[in-house]
Formats: sequence, C-alpha cells, structure tokens
Amino acid sequence: MKKLILFILIAQATLISCGSDEGNEKLGQASEKVGKSAATVVKSVKEGIEKVAKIKIDVSESLKAKGISTGKVTLNSKNGRHNLLNVYMIFDKNINRNITLKVYDNEGLEIGRSKTLVKGEAGDAKYFDFLFDGRTNIDRDHKIVME
Repeated sequence: MKKLILFILIAQATLISCGSDEGNEKLGQASEKVGKSAATVVKSVKEGIEKVAKIKIDVSESLKAKGISTGKVTLNSKNGRHNLLNVYMIFDKNINRNITLKVYDNEGLEIGRSKTLVKGEAGDAKYFDFLFDGRTNIDRDHKIVME
C-alpha cells in the first residue's frame, strides 16, 4: 500500500510538471482508485475491531425465564480501571430485583462481582450500570455472567 501511494505521488509530480490535461485526468482516475481501496481497507479494519471488541454477557437460564435479555454492552473506566459495564437490558416481563454480574478471567477465576437493582416493565428496555471494585480490571475477552 505504501509503495502504491509513493508511486502515485511520484506520478502526480511528473504529470503536474508536464501540465497536460490528459496527465491530470489519468492522475485523477488513479487517485480515485486508491481512495476506494483505502476506504475498503479502513472499513474492513473497523468491522474486525468491532467484532473482536464486542462484549458478550451470558444470561443465566433463570433470568431468561424471567424475560430478561441484553442488547449493547459497553466497557468504561472508573478511576483509571476498566471496571464499569453499561448493559442495555430488555424486559419481556415485569421485573424488580437485584441482578448480579460476575466476571471471570481467562483461567476461569472470578475477579469481580457487581449487584444492581433492576426495575422494568414488560416491553421496557434501558441501560443499567454495573460498577465493580476499583481493583477489578475487566478485559474484553473475560467471561461475564448475569445471574
């Protein structure tokens, strides 16, 4: 990719110095092709990062039976640590109870737990924050379980 861009810049300088309309047209066409290729690469990289960075929460069977599911989950920082999960929760049934999130590291060891009172009516959906101990640092590849 770097070689292609360098080639185009050299070609552009050569064509500009010649000052011909035909050279400028060819340069424009080449630049358009490079722009399309670069846009495709950027889009592919962005999609790959989003796929890898997605945080998945395993919802317990008992909560599923109570009509709870999740949407978007984001990982945020509080006091310099990744210890705040924002969870979009969807309710098929009324709910008013504490829900616990547990985080497990790559070795299966529990590293954090957070409990939040969740209230919602059937058909509702909203975000809830789960703040973990300040020493908890959640990585995107950690297992997260909702109970």
